[in-house]
Amino acid sequence: MHNTNELTDEECGHLARILVASLRVTQRHHFFSWVHGPMQSLIPHEILLCGLADESGYLLHERFTACRYFKDDHYHRVIHPGDGLINQLSQEWQAFGEPRMIAAHKDEAGGWHARLSELELKNVAFHGMSWINGQIRGYASFSRVRAPFDGRLALYVDILLPHLLATLVRVLAHEARTRTDSERPIGLITAREVEVLTWVREGKTNDEIAAILGLSMLTVKNHLRHAMKKLVVRTRGQAVAKAIALGFLRAQGVRGDTQ
Repeated sequence: MHNTNELTDEECGHLARILVASLRVTQRHHFFSWVHGPMQSLIPHEILLCGLADESGYLLHERFTACRYFKDDHYHRVIHPGDGLINQLSQEWQAFGEPRMIAAHKDEAGGWHARLSELELKNVAFHGMSWINGQIRGYASFSRVRAPFDGRLALYVDILLPHLLATLVRVLAHEARTRTDSERPIGLITAREVEVLTWVREGKTNDEIAAILGLSMLTVKNHLRHAMKKLVVRTRGQAVAKAIALGFLRAQGVRGDTQ
């Protein structure tokens, strides 16, 4: 295995096919097929989490995985803005400026092996990009990677990250342009729903929000469900992001943070 940053002819061929295939990616299912198709030749993986910062610095997360073990609960714990894995990896990446590679079964300080196993990730290859002010612009986190965690994998992640994020931007921009009337918000969210979303933005669970607001957990869940229906979204994170984009909710407290 090479120790330099030079690619072999075979690696160059894989890279060329990945880049050319990306030109046909305009929709979410195209992106899924791309990362679980051509990109597997250099980074064989089962779970891809990635994020892009919006104009306010709020980090919007996306996941592309067919792993049946990685559930919604795992995902929300991973992207938690406080003690979530992505937040910690982002901080370590910003400190060192290079891909963060954590292989399975490798004893490291901080109990990484147990934590990754608990979250059904097994391993992680994380890398980010920053704005000129040093704040995070976007990231990609590959897990359940079936390749040696060495300098070659770090090189592949380093090379592909900018193109991966640019392709994701194209997909999200296409979705925004082609969104139909039926996919637009169908009503104003209430002050209480905004209040619940405010605490969701801060990474609080339904139980924690219920305790803070003096409500039952069922009431919190109903408020959140109604807000998601009005905003025409599927997840808590999407509800917060859309509420911010539409001006219902401010992105205060998350600039420069990871969510």
